[in-house]
Amino acid sequence: MNLLEHYEVLTYHLKEMNKDIPITMNTLANVLSCTLRNAKVIVRNLEGAGWIMWKPGQGRGHYSKIRLLANLDDLVMNKAKEIALKSIDESITYIRKFSYYPKIQQEFIDWIFYSFLDESNDYKEGEIDRLQFPSYRTLPVLDPALINRRTENHFMRHIFNQLVTYDEEKNQHLPQLAHHWRHDHNYTTWIFYLRKNVYFHHGKEMTADDVCYSIERHRNNFSGYQWMTDFIHNVLPLNRYTVKFELESSVPYFLHLVASLGGSVVPNEKIRNFKRIPIGTGPFQVRENNKEKLILQAFKNYYDIRPLLDEVSIYFFPWLYENKDTSPFTNENELNFYHYPYKQKKLEYFEQYKVIDRGSKQLILNMNRGILAYDPLLRKAIFHSLLPEKLIRDLKGNRFIPASRMVSQFEDERSIDRDFSIAKICLKRSSYNGEQLNLFTYNGAGNESDVKWIQKELQQLGIKVSLHFLPYEELHKQHLVEHADMLLEEQLTDESLLYTYLSTFKGNQSLLRKHLPDCFLKEIDLLLQSRREYDLLNSLKDLEDRVHKQNGLNQLYRLQQFAIYPRNLKGIHINALGWVDYTNLWYLNS
Repeated sequence: MNLLEHYEVLTYHLKEMNKDIPITMNTLANVLSCTLRNAKVIVRNLEGAGWIMWKPGQGRGHYSKIRLLANLDDLVMNKAKEIALKSIDESITYIRKFSYYPKIQQEFIDWIFYSFLDESNDYKEGEIDRLQFPSYRTLPVLDPALINRRTENHFMRHIFNQLVTYDEEKNQHLPQLAHHWRHDHNYTTWIFYLRKNVYFHHGKEMTADDVCYSIERHRNNFSGYQWMTDFIHNVLPLNRYTVKFELESSVPYFLHLVASLGGSVVPNEKIRNFKRIPIGTGPFQVRENNKEKLILQAFKNYYDIRPLLDEVSIYFFPWLYENKDTSPFTNENELNFYHYPYKQKKLEYFEQYKVIDRGSKQLILNMNRGILAYDPLLRKAIFHSLLPEKLIRDLKGNRFIPASRMVSQFEDERSIDRDFSIAKICLKRSSYNGEQLNLFTYNGAGNESDVKWIQKELQQLGIKVSLHFLPYEELHKQHLVEHADMLLEEQLTDESLLYTYLSTFKGNQSLLRKHLPDCFLKEIDLLLQSRREYDLLNSLKDLEDRVHKQNGLNQLYRLQQFAIYPRNLKGIHINALGWVDYTNLWYLNS
């Protein structure tokens, strides 16, 4: 242990500052977990550093007196700043040792990302344009076959490309890895013509074999996009730059599938540690990804327009998730932290961009099995007892407005006002007899606070609720959630509204689908047969409306998403996932 660590131990045990505290040298040695001789050396060094005042006791057995003089927070901050002058990474590693001191944590983040990096010229006016910001959650998996989650999806969009991309403003698909495509008259055969000289991050040219491999690997049970292969009978290379898809039936909306992250093209080879350091053809490549940081580097051989940023560095501070007292928000999901942590007194030096999230937080009720499946009055009682306005008022944070539909564009006056008195009447008429309902969710995204609020509200109505928290990946396993009575999750949206509904009602990772009765699932399969895009979207919207009317889906609220950034950072726009596209960012340097 170094001297500062010894002082940390003393402050933890003695607690009081600037007060004479009686202590024997033997007790001090026990506190410091060292010999009596070393304890005397440590005392001399602490006194020499001016951190303590020491008055030795007169004679054997008499108490000495120690007074703590130095503020530990200041000592740690000064040392971290000193280390940062040599290495930012080492200073971050150092400050992590003191993660149980919230004040130190937040002050260091404010300094490193507001002051030190903001004043550092190497990423704004030198040879490197670098965006650096903190986040609370590590990203150990960045393989689209293995993960389908908001933050990971955002970063994977920068790492991978698809055959085509969907342009929301033009409401049409545009070329990406494929420069042209065609289909037969009944939409059962699709042929894509690939660009030449498109390279993966490790230098291999992308070919038709890679496209075929990328699609076929989703047939395995582990893939979150296995459902997409249900549409595909076969995919084969016609030559080095031409790919043919033979579909099981007519799929006029097939472009929406291949434009999704499930259509990401990866190399047709085994790559060591691919899920952590994936290889794609995207504008950024992963240079480093560990518990401390994720570094994206602009791909110099990118086939399209190179990003203006050279590097994006995300530093992980797990304790950010618990820091609530230093921000005017109170929810752990208050920011995506894609630029800088929020601090009111510093906001005058930064711009702020905010939008309402397109998706929503939703509570899914099991309509397939269990007491909720067979008692519509109990489902109705739950609906009327959970008032989104009250949830937003009670929990605050960036919970912003009530939601009544999965997608904000489709909310209208048909939404039903909730009434707690109706909840009481429905519960009394239901078959509920004091059974305990099981509510499942995953850690993060404010879910802990949300489900505790739901539990409290339902208990006030007279319904017992048991809370269960699972890792995100575990929550999507059928055998774990099919017996859950309720599930809380984020409903994510894509720029393509049709794809949003397709993944919700057909996706094998859809929690809503896991709780729909068989009659709904059969109807979904029928709807997907030979439907034009417009007709299919309207049909799926109607299906959602019916699920709502049966109170199987309970929308709660939409978030307000923030981007807070220095004034000379340009190109800010928040996408459907609530994040900023790094390929559009650039620094205006004077």
